[in-house]
Amino acid sequence: MRCALLGAGLAFGLTGPVLARSAPVRVLVSAPVADTARPTMSATLWTKMVSDWVSATVIPFAGEQPTVDDCHKAGADFVVSAPFELRPRLPGMPNVGGGRVAARSHIVVTNCFTSSVVYDQTVSFDSDPSSAGAGDLESSPEITWSRNVPATLGKYPVFFAHIARVFQVRQPLVLVDLREGVKPGDVLRIFAGADHKAKGPIYLTVTQMLGKYVEAMYSSVSGGPQPAVGDFVEPVAKPSP
Repeated sequence: MRCALLGAGLAFGLTGPVLARSAPVRVLVSAPVADTARPTMSATLWTKMVSDWVSATVIPFAGEQPTVDDCHKAGADFVVSAPFELRPRLPGMPNVGGGRVAARSHIVVTNCFTSSVVYDQTVSFDSDPSSAGAGDLESSPEITWSRNVPATLGKYPVFFAHIARVFQVRQPLVLVDLREGVKPGDVLRIFAGADHKAKGPIYLTVTQMLGKYVEAMYSSVSGGPQPAVGDFVEPVAKPSP
């Protein structure tokens, strides 16, 4: 069976309908700043920092708690909730010390097609000393957070790097434009079509790596949804040990 898969992979070629390597997903981003944190972080700056980290097509959300319905209304594929707030110090300890500020954000990413949470991470920040001094942080949020926030967020690879598209279909195999973080035996899932509408899910099992692509085998019910070029694919989270 393995030899047959290898033969199929080598014979895949790049003929027939194909798709360019990448296409951005559309992400609804909610990045509110708590009232107590506004003297040190502006909502505009925080939204920009989160959007840069997301590195996808961003649709700003004006509210504080976006829902999947909000995501659908905005025509987005995912929704990111990333509130910015001051981080509590130990009892009796001030939040601001030595011109620095302690903050955090609980970042949650939800797939708007499946309504499932695909990323959940609390990130802590410690600002650079304010050039204006500890008593006047409001005048220099860009300086206060310009280095720490991008550097800290960079330690948490954004989920969207693992979203891929189906590049080619040759039953029962597909080529997927995804190379990082997967290996033979891993499970992927088609969750939406090229038209950004819910599809499946159709489960794929990675069989081998083929240069810039991943080869995966699928099985679907006769008459049910079938993989197609342009379908959106995401890894299926591995169960915790």
